[in-house]
Amino acid sequence: MNTHDLDTRLIQLHNGTKGLRAELPVDVKPDANDDDILHMRASDETLDRYQEMIVAAGWRLDNYRKNPVIQNAHQYGDIIFTIGQALKTWVSGKDLLQTWKFASRENPFAKIARDLYRGGYLRAASVGFVPIRWENGDDKSGFKRKYVEQELLEVSAVGIPANPNALALAVKDGAVEKSDLRELGAILRHLEASPERGVYAASPSPVPSAGSGVNAALQSKEFCNDQAGLAADARAQGRETDGAQWLQLVREVRELARGT
Repeated sequence: MNTHDLDTRLIQLHNGTKGLRAELPVDVKPDANDDDILHMRASDETLDRYQEMIVAAGWRLDNYRKNPVIQNAHQYGDIIFTIGQALKTWVSGKDLLQTWKFASRENPFAKIARDLYRGGYLRAASVGFVPIRWENGDDKSGFKRKYVEQELLEVSAVGIPANPNALALAVKDGAVEKSDLRELGAILRHLEASPERGVYAASPSPVPSAGSGVNAALQSKEFCNDQAGLAADARAQGRETDGAQWLQLVREVRELARGT
């Protein structure tokens, strides 16, 4: 298979492995017995804006299941961005399915994210994965690339703070309480005063040595180049939030909490 055409697409995932991130539409179903649990359909083999698709049967899930955390916006610099965990991750037919449990009692960020999903204000999730096998398509096939085997490493909520309008609308509709915003605002102001904690910049792990196997192929010069490795766009907008967006979130939370 041709690996050269992916060299500008690779980014560094949280554990140093080079792979892709993809933002996927999700269908959300609240749990009947627990407000903190949502049932998510995170992938249904639809084409994305790059004319690519992920075959659900190709997901390798074992490594993700060892530490099935749900992050916000692929941020790993502070524990506040761990908003929950996947109680279950499995494939059924053409769908990658998960059951998310939000840490709403422990983390105000998690409670707000939960309410935004429950209210339909957030409708996407993001996966970070290592492509293993894929097929290149053409005009006749109807797709540019089809990933037929891939290892799942990350799952993230997306939309906060990239979509502050969703937060404002949720507050207006009463789906998010101002008391939760004030609590979150206090934490964000503390983090704003301590940028060394990694809130406003990505803090990727060092890239491990090439070694052998899939990671070696992904890190080889044949598959990617040094310049593209960290700066390249992901498969869609499924990548970590930048510092400007976090500053925007701080301002938005402060204004919403004041009721302006």
